[in-house]
Amino acid sequence: MFAALAHAKPSHLTMPGATTDLGHSWYISSVLLSSVGFYMWAPVFAASFTARSSNVLRRNAVIMPLYSITMPLIFFVGLSAVLVLPGLRDSNLALLTIARKTFPAWFLGVIGGAGALTAMVSAAIQLLTGATLFAKNLCRPILAPGMTDRRVGQLAKIMVLVLTVGAVLLAIHSSATFVSLLLLGYAGVAQIFPGLVLGRVSRRVTASGVFVALATGIAVAAFLTLTGPAPYMGFTSGFHRALFQFCCDRGGKPAHAGGGWRV
Repeated sequence: MFAALAHAKPSHLTMPGATTDLGHSWYISSVLLSSVGFYMWAPVFAASFTARSSNVLRRNAVIMPLYSITMPLIFFVGLSAVLVLPGLRDSNLALLTIARKTFPAWFLGVIGGAGALTAMVSAAIQLLTGATLFAKNLCRPILAPGMTDRRVGQLAKIMVLVLTVGAVLLAIHSSATFVSLLLLGYAGVAQIFPGLVLGRVSRRVTASGVFVALATGIAVAAFLTLTGPAPYMGFTSGFHRALFQFCCDRGGKPAHAGGGWRV
């Protein structure tokens, strides 16, 4: 496959190759951002609060990334589609199109069903955890301190529906590839990392400062990702925002003893 690809499409095996701005700096920054963001996803982050000991966290840190050994299989599918499906317009359909061309119709149903089941399981975890964190850790402490646990549960259920509808609408009306959507997610959750690290090592970091930097970083990362894959000096979106947050969180000083923030 690689020999045939190097002969037919050599630009697909070089950087930036077939693209114009996705070079080495974009690749390295994307790897670093994904490595940091992996542990910031809501299910992984929330699970750390229920660990019995530090040894459990260390064991999970070793075992959890092992699923990524399946990633080369995705690369093989994409590279094969370059040769087998030269006229394919939507790269998101590479696997299903190759399966439809290669295997019987019933096997395409098996692949589609397995993909749908996998997406539903991971989406359910993300939706439940995200809705619960929003209701319990964001809405109640900031907007409604007197909210009861029962009201928090009701709000979390409503947020599951809101997030689901929003995700479906974005999936239907967005033309972005699965890869760009995944990098957008990593660019968003990685903005939590600077505040988390600096909050553990410095007393100068305040909750309001971290919140402002987090909201700004997510907004800017989303804007830059949706308007271009490599918006600033070739680095992936969200990477330089995370670096800025390190400077902002560490350089800010509390305005008074009770909290507050100024840069």
